[in-house]
Amino acid sequence: MHNVKVPKRIDYKLGDIVNSKYRVEKSLGEGAFGHVYKVADRYNNIYALKLLRLWEVPSDIRDLLVERFEMEFKTGQIDSRYLVRSLDYGFVNGNPFILMEFCPNGDLTSVVGKPCNSLSKIAAEVLHGLHDLHINAKVHRDLKPENVLIKSDGTAALTDFGIAGDRTKH
Repeated sequence: MHNVKVPKRIDYKLGDIVNSKYRVEKSLGEGAFGHVYKVADRYNNIYALKLLRLWEVPSDIRDLLVERFEMEFKTGQIDSRYLVRSLDYGFVNGNPFILMEFCPNGDLTSVVGKPCNSLSKIAAEVLHGLHDLHINAKVHRDLKPENVLIKSDGTAALTDFGIAGDRTKH
């Protein structure tokens, strides 16, 4: 177990600094236990930062959530053009965060139905991402349009490995 210290509430606003490294540019969205921000480093490189809001979680499940979050980070380090890359991991006020590559073109819901988008290309890229997970003994388990992001070069990439599973475990 991780023996997570008591996490403190964090409400980042535009311009706030995360972990003395990353400046909050804007909020990108929230999930059940996480909040994703667009952030910049001191060189103005842009990233996405996912913060796990442990202060909202009952203390008896915090260790399990942190373990899953670490697994999510490690899954995002699989070398694949078709997976959103995890770049940094840390804690701020007792809450873990993952720094990821930023995909400026939104998710799959924002491109479907627009002209000049090849659904067969996107489908092939999603399948490549699933394949890269599978050859690394991972299963996504939450595939949906919101978890397929479009990178700056137009490549579709899978994200949100929070409930991904290990194919080697039963």
